[in-house]
Amino acid sequence: MLVIQPKMVKFGEACWGGVSRVSVETSSEGMTKDWDEDGPYVVFADSTRRLTSVHVAQEIDGDDVSGPGLGVADELVVVVGSGNDAGRMTISIDVVVESVSYSFSGTRSTRLIQLVAVSSAGDIDPVRVTGGG
Repeated sequence: MLVIQPKMVKFGEACWGGVSRVSVETSSEGMTKDWDEDGPYVVFADSTRRLTSVHVAQEIDGDDVSGPGLGVADELVVVVGSGNDAGRMTISIDVVVESVSYSFSGTRSTRLIQLVAVSSAGDIDPVRVTGGG
């Protein structure tokens, strides 16, 4: 999932301005694979452990020392869509801050925040999407 120029991004009570993009990526941390005796191709595969990572790129003007602390857990809310409510979607994810880094290009600075999504239960997707219609 990729959001370019979200309308609003909040982490807990803090509104993060200048966010240029948010990506939500899911990867398998454990795969079960099975073959039968008929040939070389996998006949069954399942992702037994999944990791959802969230990456936020925030453009920074001037000095900014207000980045999130490592290990801080809170809800990330991303509002996507047009100016009217018809196409608006809200993405909500409980996350923990994994890393905060910075990149520079000329006079532009970008804060890169990496978060790990946390589920309320192991069988519930931590990413909740509402609206959009």
